[in-house]
Amino acid sequence: MDTKVYLDTNIILDLFDTKRHFSKSSIVLIDELLQEGSDFYINSDTLTNTFFILKSRKKVSQEVALDALEKITAFCEVVPVEKSDAQKAINLCKDSKMPYMDYEDTLQYVCAKKIGADLIVTNDKGFVSLDIETKCTQ
Repeated sequence: MDTKVYLDTNIILDLFDTKRHFSKSSIVLIDELLQEGSDFYINSDTLTNTFFILKSRKKVSQEVALDALEKITAFCEVVPVEKSDAQKAINLCKDSKMPYMDYEDTLQYVCAKKIGADLIVTNDKGFVSLDIETKCTQ
């Protein structure tokens, strides 16, 4: 059975912006996971956020940003963010036992949980995962 790997948005950004601090380690890890036959997942917000960041912060053309989205969707399955997912993330963030959860990370965790991910790859040392293994490229 293939490993289901959920990619945090920052990993996707690392793949398309080689000037980011952890870009090289992210690329190496993704390549290793590809060699192992892993299946990759992102949520639909990742596409929107990637497009926005590439266009606004990296100042790439719309054509380049759209090309990046095509490449992402070629190797990642896209998990839709539904109202129930948003509510689960909000509730987890409000839980007094989980005061360190950031909404964007929590939504990613909820989506990873929804697809039964075996691993979440991030470069955020503060990423909180309750019961899914995480691998940080830092």
